[in-house]
Amino acid sequence: MTDVFLSEAQEKLREQAKEYMAKEVIPAAEKIDNDDVIPEALVKKLLGPPLRLTGISVPKEYNGMGASTIDACVVAEQVGYACPALIPLMEIAQLFVHGLLYGGTEQQKKRYLPRLAEGMVGCYALTDEGPGSDPAGMKSTATKKEDGYVLNGRKRLVTFADISEFYIVFAKTSPEKGGKGISGFVLEGKPEGFVFESHARTMGLRGHRAFNVLLDDLFVPAQNLLGKADEGLRLALEILNTTRISLAAGFVGLASAAFDAAVKFAKQRVIGGRPVIENQAVAFPLAELAARIDAARLLTYRAAAMHDKGLKHKKETSLAKFYAGETLIQSVEVASRTLGAYGASPDYPVERYLRDAFSWIAAQGTVEVQKLVVSREL
Repeated sequence: MTDVFLSEAQEKLREQAKEYMAKEVIPAAEKIDNDDVIPEALVKKLLGPPLRLTGISVPKEYNGMGASTIDACVVAEQVGYACPALIPLMEIAQLFVHGLLYGGTEQQKKRYLPRLAEGMVGCYALTDEGPGSDPAGMKSTATKKEDGYVLNGRKRLVTFADISEFYIVFAKTSPEKGGKGISGFVLEGKPEGFVFESHARTMGLRGHRAFNVLLDDLFVPAQNLLGKADEGLRLALEILNTTRISLAAGFVGLASAAFDAAVKFAKQRVIGGRPVIENQAVAFPLAELAARIDAARLLTYRAAAMHDKGLKHKKETSLAKFYAGETLIQSVEVASRTLGAYGASPDYPVERYLRDAFSWIAAQGTVEVQKLVVSREL
């Protein structure tokens, strides 16, 4: 379907990403899930040419690929199809890069973006221990000192914090202002007071590593403030309004993988002398799912095109995110039911897809949060 909309260069990028995933990632996906570890060698490959997952959205002036949002979606869809545990490597880079592009000083951009383009990892710590999808309710604080800020609080689900060289962290500089008193900060290395409390394990996305982090009297120099003080929530939401697009493309990728597995099984499984796909009870849910996946893909690429053209796309991004998310859940459920008892067997990837989908669906805002955003834009 995307053949109609992609440029020749984007079609080439898609085929390149697809071939790379088929060669390097899909054969390793089951082992990654079993071991709950992404091999270091594979991470290095993904961060280097040709895909450069952490540098894909870094502008060319900072030695990145300078990819468009559509380009990022093309790659994210193929990564989601192959092994969604790897998508966070791309997504945290997108979060960090757009944080700097939207709020960073030129000095900050020159300091961090070229290093991301070279394959270093930067991540993003927004979610607090308590409020979850309501960042305005965060309890983490940043107390102003003469030469900087002292951060205290707890952050949840900081993805790949263990291999990250840089972090964007949000905390309240003016707690009395509520959501209007949040600021963003850039951290480098593993500073004193940035404490890994626990590895946040999930039933799916195994290999993806997220950590719960304690901010314990963590000092941040004043020049590491990202954007203006007390404008961090606006910045965080602006970042998410961009990165949710490629995340939706990743959802479409995994939904497509589950769909393909179900169709393949339904054509090969013979009961009563004929393939089960010839039964309408099996064929019709797959037909409906084919339409939903195409619709989710169209919504996603529309939002990407709007972003690339500089158009407002807040509603369109959240439409794509929640519809792609719901389509993903429907896809893994239909695939599991199509396979019957085999759907629960580790001998088939559908069992892994189902666990991945339910572990992934709330990333960067739940389905309900996206519907809230859309309803407010109607």
